Parts: sequence; structure tokens; C-alpha cells
Amino acid sequence: MTSSTFSEQNSLPSLPLPELEETIGKYLKSLVPIVPKDELETITTLANDFASSQNGQILQRFLKEKTISSKNWLEDWWYDAYLTNRDSLLTQNMGAVVPKFSVNDSSQIESASHIIHHLMSYWSLIRQEKIEVTKSRGNSWDMNQDYNLFNACRVPALPKDRIKRYFRTEAEGKCPSHVIILCNGHVWKLETTCENSKFLNIFEIQNALKRIKESSRTSVECSIVQLTSLGRDNWAQIRESMIQNSNRNVELFHDVDSAVFCLTLSDDFVENESELMKYSIFGSPLNAYCDKNLNIIVLRDGKTCLQAEHGNVDAISLFAPCDFAADQFQLNRKLSKKSSQNKSSSMQPVMPVKIEFLLTGSVSQKISEAERDFYFLSSKTNVNVYHYTNFGATYCKQRTLYADTIIQIALQMAYLKTHNKLAPTYETASTRMFYHGRTETVRSLTTDMEKYLTACENSATNETLKLLFFDAYNSHNTLMDAAREGKGIDRHFYGLRKAQTAIQSYGKSVEIPFLDHKSFSASGGNGNFLLSTSFLGYHENGCFGYVVPMCKDGYGTFYRINKTSFTFTISNWLDDATNGDEFRENLEYSLNFIKNVILTNE
Repeated sequence: MTSSTFSEQNSLPSLPLPELEETIGKYLKSLVPIVPKDELETITTLANDFASSQNGQILQRFLKEKTISSKNWLEDWWYDAYLTNRDSLLTQNMGAVVPKFSVNDSSQIESASHIIHHLMSYWSLIRQEKIEVTKSRGNSWDMNQDYNLFNACRVPALPKDRIKRYFRTEAEGKCPSHVIILCNGHVWKLETTCENSKFLNIFEIQNALKRIKESSRTSVECSIVQLTSLGRDNWAQIRESMIQNSNRNVELFHDVDSAVFCLTLSDDFVENESELMKYSIFGSPLNAYCDKNLNIIVLRDGKTCLQAEHGNVDAISLFAPCDFAADQFQLNRKLSKKSSQNKSSSMQPVMPVKIEFLLTGSVSQKISEAERDFYFLSSKTNVNVYHYTNFGATYCKQRTLYADTIIQIALQMAYLKTHNKLAPTYETASTRMFYHGRTETVRSLTTDMEKYLTACENSATNETLKLLFFDAYNSHNTLMDAAREGKGIDRHFYGLRKAQTAIQSYGKSVEIPFLDHKSFSASGGNGNFLLSTSFLGYHENGCFGYVVPMCKDGYGTFYRINKTSFTFTISNWLDDATNGDEFRENLEYSLNFIKNVILTNE
């Protein structure tokens, strides 16, 4: 390792602010496949007039001044985008599975103890700043998300939530090293370090988990865990009342908020990967303290999934420590079994501490409400894990092609075949080459993609299809490059809205007519992308996951790119507007079509 984890932070470039005319030009192009021609002319006039207007200049100047005072002009507002959302975290959090923990002869306690031990090892590496700086295309990436991974919690509050962080590097000082264990609604605090600051070994953790399991056999009728899935306003009021009613509750909330992470010992088991993926969010209202940065859920047969608060960090950053723990589990499993024979007799008993909040009668009624709402949402959600095996990353690299771009074209093709219309599409692009960068939106539906798909529908010749396919392919790559460089559309528009709100708070009215037009929502704005998609990495058999779709008539489609396959998680709401099975079948058809007709002429 050539440099410490956070050594390059101060040398990272600031997040750029695009020129207003440039962003508006890109936006108008993105509307062409979606908005009728006569309506597009109206919006074009509104947008161009705004760009040259006094209001447009005032708002853009406000943003430029923010770039002077902040290395990332978007950062505080970006957290607002999450923290002002008042819906249940069940519709905001990430769910995922950790495939490498699905070992046939592993018990629940064995898997859970390894997870705790190895995640704490990763936590320690970050504390010591020994995690390598991530590199992409020759650029160092911002490592702030690694700093935020652990010891964090989203705290419900009015009018917006807060994220509390307790992590510190060793150079900065002490850091809480306990984890929270959930079991049948019981809440336990497990300290993972001994008096000499050494970590508990795997077998000491196993014994502690056995004690917890034995003492938590009966489910708690009224558990605080269920309350965390309520709408944020509701939960904020309940938490505040609990704090006002009991000083002891204040201490207990601090214990949970500051914990490194949560781990749940569940009595359930599931039959397949799709069920396990859905279970990560919608398995049981007792499975996750939804506010926490990371909830690991271990089922009774050792299968493992997780749920994480999305505002805190992005998915790929979160998956890294989980994959690390799973890899260490597989490497050290035989060794740990041998060492248990040598160490078991000399181990000191580890005594976890039970956390029992004071709950009033009115709070108990809210728990029933939370449980009812939980199962209603679960009954409306469909999650499908799908492994496409006809080609993968190796095939694409041999042809110097980006698999991500091919998948994006196939997704749009699948949606068209399923619904006979095109879908405004959100694809995640990372902006971590900039200081505290997070993500930008790639609006994957382009005019070139529309032309290609129209030609497919009209049975054009293979030669024409190939030409149009590569036009769409190159257009997508151009958009992706621009988004990675901080020159997308949606983050700039979000900044304009926040600037508008800030200026209006001083009593000055500033309008943005083209964003108030219905076409903005029709093109995906305001959380209305019919396809919500994200690439989840290349880690073969590594973590992958999902969130629920952005809107009721849309799909969430998240994918991992493997050497010879693609792994998809497709989520949709169970109603008349979507059909997850048909969409999956059409996705398979579309990928096969691209391979056989476009790439190999079979």
C-alpha cells in the first residue's frame, strides 16, 4: 500500500458546476424520445428563455458562489434529498445478499460470529487508515464513504432527519467498538474488544451469540425495532416522546446510534435467492433497525443478507466490507474450527448486555401500526433475482465493448417489448473522482437509442440495426463520461431548486418555469424514472442488491457484471401496471438479440 486511506483527500478536485446553457441543452435533447414535438417546442422556449433571464443568472450565480465556499457545492443538499424524504425507510433503504456466506454446512452462529469478527477487522483497517485508495481509470477516488461506513445512524427528526456519525480513526481518538445484536425483537449490546483492546476471537463471539439466542427464544410483542420502519414524521415524534419520558432511553438510543453496525439472528429460512433478496428488506419487521448504517441478517441456516440506510453511503462502498468478511470466512473457516479445540477451555465468558427501552402504552399502539404497514408493503413488493448466462464481461472485453452500455440498451428494449413504450431511465454514475463525490444521473434513454429500438420493431436489416446500435452505444458512453465528470443534468437542476428555496427564504420570488412544466416529471424528474438502474460492480459472486422502484408503474433493475454472466435483481410493485416475470423474459430476449444479431450475426 503506497498511501494511507485518507491521505489523498485534500488533493482531490472540487465538484464542478456545469454552465447553465450546457445543462439545459443536454436536458432538451433527453426529452426528444419522450415529449411530443409541439410540447417540446414550448419547453425549449421556456428553458432557453430561463437560461438568458435574470432569474436564471441569479440562481446560477448563487451556485457559483457556493463553489467558492465549498469543495463540493452539492454535498449538504445531497444529504437533504434523503433526509427530507418522509416515507418509510423500507422504500428508501438498500437490501442485498452476501452469496459467499451461503455455505451448506455452516450454522447460523458460526456464520454470524465470523461476520462480526471480520467486519470488525475491516473497521480496524479503516481506523488504521490501511484500506487502499480506490482507483478508477487512473484517478484516485474520494474515500469519505469508507469513513462513513460504520458507527452511523439516521436519526428521525422534524422537519428533516439527521445522520449521526461516531466513527474516528486511531489518529483522531477513541471510537465505539460495540455492535447491536437483534433476536426476535430483543436488543443486545455486544462489546467486541477486551480490556487490552484486542478483538474478541471468533469462538468468544460464538459463545456470546449462543447466550443471546438462548435468552431470546420468545419474540417480544412490543419491540422498538418495529418502530424504525414507520414513516419518518411518525417515528420522529415517537422517539422524541421516549426521550422526554426517560433519561434511560437517551442512553440506550446512544448505544444503538453509535454502534458499529447491527446483526440479526433470525429464526427464518428461505428457499431461494429471490426470496432471500426480498427478505433483506421485507422479511420481518423485527429484522432490522432501519435507521442504522448497516444491518446484517443471518438466517437459521446461515444464509446472509443485509439492509442499509442509503443516505449514508452508496451500494458499492457498502458491499466492500461485506465481501471482505465473506472472503475471510471462506479462507479461515477450517483454521477457526481447529483453534476452537485449543482455545475453548481458556476463554473468558463474554457477557452481552440487554437493552430494554421504556415503552408507554401509546407507543405500543404505534408498534401494531408499524407491523401492519410493514406486511402491507411486503405484500405489494416483488423481487426477482435473475442470472443471465449467455455471455458476460469476458465476451465484451474481447470485442472492446462496455458490458454496462449493452445492458442499458437491453433494459430499454425489454421495457419497450413489455409495455409498448419507452421508459425514462435513471442510471447511476459515480462522481467519486471529486472531493466527497457521490453520484450523478445518466438519462440512458437517448434519441439514438430510440432510433435503434424503432428499427428493431420495424424489422430493419441487420446492417442497419448494427449501425443504429452503435450510434446508441456511443451516445450512452458520452453521457456516462459527462456524468462521471460532474457534467450531468439532474444534480445541477436539483441545485437550482435548492438555490431557489434559499433565495425565496429571503423574500425574493424566483421562478424556474421549464422545471415546473409537466414534461419534467414525464421525463423522470421528481423521482419518476420508470426504470431505476445501477451497476453494482465486477466482484464475482460478490454482494448484490436492490431498492424498490422509484414509482408504482416502474422497475428497479440492478446488476453485477461477472466474467461469463450477468446477475440482475428486478423489483416491481405488484399491481396491474407492471409484470416482473414478463420484463425478465424480455430482458433475456433482448440480451440474446444483441449478442446474436448485432455482435455475432448468428
